[in-house]
Amino acid sequence: MKTFLITGATSGIGEACARRCLNQGDQVIALCRNLQKAQDKFGPEISAGSFVPLHYDLSHNDQLFDFACHELKPYSITRLIHCAGFTAMTKLTSSDHDLLVRMFETHVFSLAELVRALLRLRQPNQELSIVTLSSVSAQAMDLNTAVYSMAKACVDYYVQLLNKMLNTSSSAKRLPPKPELLAQAQALTDPEQRERAVAQVQAQAGLLLRINSYNPALIKTNIIDFDFLAAQGRTLPLIPMEIVVNGIMELIENPYVSGQSMVVNNN
Repeated sequence: MKTFLITGATSGIGEACARRCLNQGDQVIALCRNLQKAQDKFGPEISAGSFVPLHYDLSHNDQLFDFACHELKPYSITRLIHCAGFTAMTKLTSSDHDLLVRMFETHVFSLAELVRALLRLRQPNQELSIVTLSSVSAQAMDLNTAVYSMAKACVDYYVQLLNKMLNTSSSAKRLPPKPELLAQAQALTDPEQRERAVAQVQAQAGLLLRINSYNPALIKTNIIDFDFLAAQGRTLPLIPMEIVVNGIMELIENPYVSGQSMVVNNN
């Protein structure tokens, strides 16, 4: 059983990911702005202890690091799926200061603070894999969702920077190699062959610390104003939720990929 920390777990992609994790027997720790909504949607799982809602509004993150360090300490979290977010159908020059701050607090600053807390809490040699939800708009620079696009582009850049810090050639940490493969390599009698074989087995084990972003195109969730898009004559086909959840779960369990922005388009 793994323990997932999921933001945005009471609606849309976050909820779908939470239900997938619960169905496969994992525990979900969820940061929720609305605890009643979490109770309404996950009441039986909350009672069973498999879904643990923690109250926090990610649009205000000045206390998030301390909150996370304290509240998450009892749990051995090895996976983070950051799905909390919202869109704003406004152009850049129409976006006021409050919108800019709320957008970056929710999408970028909350991610940075949660990652900082999880890195502080993790035990030596404990695996940590992170997937944060981004968007194709980070690359497409949609003028109608300009502030959202800016925030998601910042998320993608954060992913690249953090991976560079964690997984440079001198600092990259590896998962424990499979014992049977390591035993075979160590059984070689030639010292040079043994050294090369052991190094290869260790490299094949994958990365201990990983962070990636998943960048889908349009999905039918409650954060998208589809009436606004229809009025503009935009009728892009929607990506099925199952495809997105499958992609996120595959990415978070892939031990060889880090620092990547996985774009899933439907054009």
